[in-house]
Amino acid sequence: MPQPCLSGIVEIANRLFPFEMAEKWDNCGIQIGALGRTIQSIAFSLDPTPQTVRFAADHSCQLLITHHPVLLEPLRRVTTDTLPGRTILEAAAAGVDILSLHTNLDAAPGGLNDELAARIGLHSVVTPEPARCARLGTLLEPAAVFELARRWEKDLGIPHMRVVAREDKRVQTVFCVSGSGMGYLGDALRYKADLILTGDVRYHAAREALELGVAVIDAGHYGLERMAVSILSNAFREEFQKMNVYMNLFVCDTESEPFADIYHPRGGPTVERTASTY
Repeated sequence: MPQPCLSGIVEIANRLFPFEMAEKWDNCGIQIGALGRTIQSIAFSLDPTPQTVRFAADHSCQLLITHHPVLLEPLRRVTTDTLPGRTILEAAAAGVDILSLHTNLDAAPGGLNDELAARIGLHSVVTPEPARCARLGTLLEPAAVFELARRWEKDLGIPHMRVVAREDKRVQTVFCVSGSGMGYLGDALRYKADLILTGDVRYHAAREALELGVAVIDAGHYGLERMAVSILSNAFREEFQKMNVYMNLFVCDTESEPFADIYHPRGGPTVERTASTY
């Protein structure tokens, strides 16, 4: 079978993680590129940055597939003064197209939140409508909130978690959302979740959850979404094999947690007690 062009890669992406499942505010799909360009090598990364674009170029890739889009807010100009501008200019100069699968990857079956629910050991998992980017499930046995935070630090390879809870209560029904999910607090309440696992928990959202009696574990945006890279690369690899298409695939290994100043007093993972009565 001949090598696919960029438009063909988009069709494959749509089969794997349908774009119609993306949130209306999102900007999934081609960020920069020529639809008719033949693709022979693809790199995968969480973020589109000048560094990940250079990784793709260094590996002779015509395409970089990312989770986060480079174009989310409208741009009035493309300059080196902003990260999106630098990324777009780097991609254009290096001849690297960019395709992003964002909330469609979050929401689709077999996507990011299905993988997250599996990794934290949830059972009877459902998609809580209308929060299609979230998953709701139960633990086999109730567990204390801080015990879960320590367990999930190991299971997810995350060195630091913040816990919002008045007490170290035992929980069983878990509402999980990769990335920034506190906007789903109302949905979690409607489904009577004991605990929310997500990232990017802001002060006022933590206060609200505390008052409403819902425990929250903030595992960080990067920690919960870095698995998107392996999900994407594995899904495309399997699809190319089914199509009998040979494609060079490279997983970017240059990305890391942007918050590099987390203090670990005992030299290992830590759980931070954000709010407590004792």
